[in-house]
Amino acid sequence: MSIQCLSIVPLQIPIESSFPDWLNMMDDILNVFLAFTIRGYLILILLGLMIYVTGLGDGLAKSLVIGGIVIYFIGPFVLDFAAGIIGVDPPTIEHATSSWLAMFGMPDAEMIAFIVTIGDIVIAVCVLIGTILYFTPSSPDLRSRGQSLIVRGLILAPMLLFFHIAPWI
Repeated sequence: MSIQCLSIVPLQIPIESSFPDWLNMMDDILNVFLAFTIRGYLILILLGLMIYVTGLGDGLAKSLVIGGIVIYFIGPFVLDFAAGIIGVDPPTIEHATSSWLAMFGMPDAEMIAFIVTIGDIVIAVCVLIGTILYFTPSSPDLRSRGQSLIVRGLILAPMLLFFHIAPWI
């Protein structure tokens, strides 16, 4: 009889479970990922194009651009699937916006404006360096490199121009 009493006693002690905390954490993670699929894809694409303009890492630049495009198209489906597996509600845009602000401390429009400004500086420096290399008569290799920097800078310029005029459209 004493064995039965000992087996019932552990069931009567309230045990605090960390399971709801885990669900809240997973919900926050999914909201951050939704914010990144809604807003972060554009940041990845812009960063990839800026790296491409400099010519420092063409493979990294292409990976960032492709990653941004993949995140944009496949991200929401993966998040809905993950929310179904975990057992939480699918992330919402309102919660994703608050998660974005908590993570980065600035709205997405300000972050994109900051990145576009850095992109303008990168274009200006690359075109300036490309012009100097192109018109310096030292070697054909430097002339080719200068021409490449100028062309790459001119490829990114219309895209950044769009981001400059987009708020007024």
